[in-house]
Amino acid sequence: MRFDDRLATALGQPAEVSAARQAIWRQLVDLLGQDDDEHSPLRAAAFDRLREWRGEVPIVGRQSAAMLLLGDQPVPTDLIEFFADDATVVFAPLLAGLELPGKVWRKLIPRLSPVARALLRHRRDLPNGALRALEAFGQADLVIEGPASPDREAELEADSAPAPDEHAHYAAPDIRELRARIEAFRERQLHAEQAERTEFRFETGADGMIRWCDMAERGAIVGVSIADAAPGQAHGVDGQAAGAFRRRAPFSDARLTIGAVGQAGGAWCISGVPIFDAATGRFTGYRGTARRPRVGERAEGIGLLGSALSGDALRQLAHEVRTPLNAIAGFAEMIERQMLGPAPRAYRERAATILEETQRLQDVLDDLDEAAHLDGGTAAHAAEEVDCAMLLARVTAALGPLAAEKDVTIALAIAPHCAAALADPGAAERMTMRLVSAAIGLARPGERIAVELSPGDGAKSETLLSVERPSLVAGQNEAELFAACDVPGEEEGAPPLLGLGFTLRMVRGVAESCGGMLVIAPDRFHVRLPAAAARHAPAEATQAANGAGPLA
Repeated sequence: MRFDDRLATALGQPAEVSAARQAIWRQLVDLLGQDDDEHSPLRAAAFDRLREWRGEVPIVGRQSAAMLLLGDQPVPTDLIEFFADDATVVFAPLLAGLELPGKVWRKLIPRLSPVARALLRHRRDLPNGALRALEAFGQADLVIEGPASPDREAELEADSAPAPDEHAHYAAPDIRELRARIEAFRERQLHAEQAERTEFRFETGADGMIRWCDMAERGAIVGVSIADAAPGQAHGVDGQAAGAFRRRAPFSDARLTIGAVGQAGGAWCISGVPIFDAATGRFTGYRGTARRPRVGERAEGIGLLGSALSGDALRQLAHEVRTPLNAIAGFAEMIERQMLGPAPRAYRERAATILEETQRLQDVLDDLDEAAHLDGGTAAHAAEEVDCAMLLARVTAALGPLAAEKDVTIALAIAPHCAAALADPGAAERMTMRLVSAAIGLARPGERIAVELSPGDGAKSETLLSVERPSLVAGQNEAELFAACDVPGEEEGAPPLLGLGFTLRMVRGVAESCGGMLVIAPDRFHVRLPAAAARHAPAEATQAANGAGPLA
């Protein structure tokens, strides 16, 4: 018999700073989700710690911790109760996707709040045991949900009276009156909804097509697919939702546009979570919610960023994200290096994975910051002479491990006499890194990607960087490439986090900011950059006209 001391280890970790407490909080949730011994004294101590520190964990962090419980492993009842006591936005996704046997639902439902039970009533896949348990609370919950009225106080007084015996006889007039009030409440709610509907719930099938929604004008929404992006069209979702669908991942505030007129038409922001069959683990579709964009939000894409945020706002957002991201990375590094004391191997490996992911997110923030500068029409730094041959050698060397992992060959060719380019060094390196890594990430195993550097026109007035297009995107035209937030079949590769379309837009923006251009050829991505020698040409011509040669 093996003693599991992971809870004791987590409870004994130092927690002097808030970042450490937040990390331990998520760790305790993970451990409690793996162990269902509800009588363990360590488990009770862990829940006390969770309740004590819950206020320090941001709502987004608590919501993500709850959603991570939606896996193949059963979720302990006491952990569900803990999250059900949190804010609605935290436990709603958990209750929407939770799969439990009927007997577990019968034990859990009486312990839930009326709001949590109200959310469960909207599910259409609960077992009969759960439905019967909800029916037992139907009258009390519906009365609480009713609007203010002259009869409201009398109803509440009745609810505060001692509960009658379950075999007691109810007078028929009282039941009819209660049903009439419930129907009147529903009728008022329906009229209010039809007057102005600002949100709705929806469900999709395994193919991504919306099969159900709770809007009265559901005809315009049912049949819309979240599996395929529809950029620029009047009916469909953006690449965020489509990309998440391909990865069977949750998504939040993606864009949905409905071309119809009426209550359903126009722009929506949608969020959803994937649903899996509890018995087989098979993916069955998505459940989600939609809302109208808030003031300051717009559903259509804008500029390079594809966002309604201005460049200044996005840079501020990136700055705000970096602070907690650095804290996460720092704490993960402390665990990996065992700076806080001995840590189990599994924790160190997870910490190393977190460090890798935070670095990827740091790269994304760098890209967004660069995009914000480009959208604002300004370069991040002044242009300098950039040795493109050395730059390309560094980039391909850095991407060697990725190519080896993908079993992709980088065929590097650098022609002699390539002039230095005139560009922002940091932006040029980021542009080259993203373009080459995107080609490697989308390449299939065994594929060969040619990366070449040559004089653009043979006259040292420009430098030409060429990257071969992977076969996965070989047949797509320029419009399709730039519109792509994700690529059909990309699950075979490791596409850029922000999508191929964003990468190409950033490459084009960087090239144009220094007087160059991106050219999409049938088999290549060509980046033309102005040569630094061209900047000196007018001065040299002036010296020659005055009879003076260049300085020795």
